[in-house]
Amino acid sequence: MKRWIWSALAVVCGLACLWLLYRAIPKAKEPVSTPVAPDVPEAVMQPDPEVPYTSPIDFAYWQGECGDIYAWLAIPGTDISYPVVQHPTDDEYYLKRDIYGRSSANGALFTQAGYNDHGFGDPVTVIYGHRMNSGAMFGQLQPLYLGDADFSHINEFVVYLPDREEHYRIFAAVPHSNEHILYQYDFSDPERYQAFLDSVYDLTDSAANYDEDAAAQVGDKLVILSTCLKTNRTNRFLVIGKLVETVDKG
Repeated sequence: MKRWIWSALAVVCGLACLWLLYRAIPKAKEPVSTPVAPDVPEAVMQPDPEVPYTSPIDFAYWQGECGDIYAWLAIPGTDISYPVVQHPTDDEYYLKRDIYGRSSANGALFTQAGYNDHGFGDPVTVIYGHRMNSGAMFGQLQPLYLGDADFSHINEFVVYLPDREEHYRIFAAVPHSNEHILYQYDFSDPERYQAFLDSVYDLTDSAANYDEDAAAQVGDKLVILSTCLKTNRTNRFLVIGKLVETVDKG
């Protein structure tokens, strides 16, 4: 009888050890929503006019992952390096979806087909992204550029396209109303264009930050990075850059 009890105890102990061993084995993690950013160059060498441009972004691969990817945004010196998507019919599609179409609080960086073309050909393009507390997406913009922050060493962002890259000098980082900028302002009209610049430069908010050496003028090609304002989620925080260089050769 005692031998039977000891045998049963040995079986139970053996099963318990196997269970503890199973729990100790690391489990495979679920795939993250945010794609792994490729290495993008900090600086671009003097282009050779005889050599065709080759993008550092493998657009063939990324467009195979998501056909709505048409550009890539990077801010050298930061962790901000993400694809830019545009859904052809639903302007809010990527607000709460990642590039794979999965539900995601991070969403994706996106532009709106109802207001911007598919290749940064408009006078002003707005790229939307969430301000995530983790720092993902546009979560780093306010710590980098808000108020008295000195962003002289991180004063450029780069838009990569399959056939070229566009370098934008940041001239303003400001809290702004939640008005739909591309709806409210017709940037083909110089007066309306100037009205928008006035709305940026006339702010008295202490959180507004400007680079006076890079002031924008009517006719400059602009890209606006738009995210929610931390202190007032009903308003926006804008980081605005003007085109200063286009690289379309190798």
